[in-house]
Amino acid sequence: MHTINLFEFSDYEYKDIYAYLMLQNETSFRITMPKHFIAPQEDKYMIATEYYDAIYFGQKLSEFSHDFCYNVPSEYSASPFVYELSTTDMEKLAETLFYLIRGIIFDSENTDLVEKYWDDKDSFWDQYCNDKIEPACQGLLYIMEKNIQD
Repeated sequence: MHTINLFEFSDYEYKDIYAYLMLQNETSFRITMPKHFIAPQEDKYMIATEYYDAIYFGQKLSEFSHDFCYNVPSEYSASPFVYELSTTDMEKLAETLFYLIRGIIFDSENTDLVEKYWDDKDSFWDQYCNDKIEPACQGLLYIMEKNIQD
């Protein structure tokens, strides 16, 4: 299993991510997304927003993975979000990683992609609220909703 720290690829273009994945000769990946906000030092809304990004990130990865799992870090710890997946579709993985990185980091050079990310994330939330989709990361959803309610 090959580990990828998501933010180490923040300056990569799609073709660079794809080339990197192809060089690894792997089909199992552990993708980590560092947390930025930790309760109780940070605002609950910021924590909920970060968990929302993590939920959407996991949802997108789960859509093409043959075997998907994730961890549920406490909002009180600095432990990163971790996703494990298996796939043979390196193009889809590279495309998804590029899309999610650009959306989370807010790439000012790719405003169309960032807007698509936000529109897609809003659509995902609408589908969840209208019982049209079951999120793959229920544990993260629980923590997000708890922080919204607090």
